[in-house]
Amino acid sequence: MLSTQGAWAAAYTDNIVPVGSVGPGTRGCTTDPDGGDGSVNCLTDNATVYYYMDSSGAFELETPDRNAVKSTMSNEYAPTQLVIHYHTNPVFSGRGETDIVYQEGSKNLSENSLGVTWCNDGSDPDLAKFECDQQYVRIRGNGVYDTSIACHETGHAVGLVHGANASPSKGNEDPKLGCMIRTGWNNDLGANNVTNINAVY
Repeated sequence: MLSTQGAWAAAYTDNIVPVGSVGPGTRGCTTDPDGGDGSVNCLTDNATVYYYMDSSGAFELETPDRNAVKSTMSNEYAPTQLVIHYHTNPVFSGRGETDIVYQEGSKNLSENSLGVTWCNDGSDPDLAKFECDQQYVRIRGNGVYDTSIACHETGHAVGLVHGANASPSKGNEDPKLGCMIRTGWNNDLGANNVTNINAVY
């Protein structure tokens, strides 16, 4: 799945793992089933991305939150090389797990964090170093769950990093990084992120 360094020639900066092909400042994907600290970025395990939104229990997404995720997936990620599908019957174990599971809640989020993405299952020996079989996105509720944060955290779930971790390094607030800027996010994935996604998947 991973492309060569030359594929990023048209990009403003390489901000998708493995950054710069060798991953400066970027570790391989590690599994953190307990909630993640947002410090490790992973790729999904293929270009066909199945996602699910928790529909019951403590992490259930309310209607506006579900709409934000649906809008982000159809308007920002579906036009890329990724093939986006909603998984009505999610898979949580074994091979072929649902790629991204969206949750609403503040459990395991630091006080100043609006959302976090983590790899729940990167242990399959068939996966490459930077791939994860299943990732979780958890975003605070009460009006925080909107298209900008959904775009940002989904970006992490497909391997995008912040500008300071890009190659060449860019500021975390560089507007050319679209919704992957650190604060004051916008709703658009942006051309640079699309270029990087399309180069890798």
